[in-house]
Amino acid sequence: MSIATGALTQRQQHFIQIQNDSVKIPTTPFYDVKTRWNSTLNMLERCLQLREFTKGWLQTYSEFEPLWSTLEEWKQVEYILEVLQPQRFWTL
Repeated sequence: MSIATGALTQRQQHFIQIQNDSVKIPTTPFYDVKTRWNSTLNMLERCLQLREFTKGWLQTYSEFEPLWSTLEEWKQVEYILEVLQPQRFWTL
């Protein structure tokens, strides 16, 4: 989703516009960087945070709907975050 929402400025602007009524500072998804483990943690946290906005964005860009995670996949993200978040303290 990070690549889909950020690939074209128009898509990215639309993603930010969806958030304007709900949050003070709109954000976009993070990219995962293979050389830093905590970028995966940051990416998953941001994905979870932007979950509902992503769902709204997909209503306009339906060609990306296959990228939408299932309920089971969202549960897996939450579990992974439970495991990784405490590790952040020890590696910063």
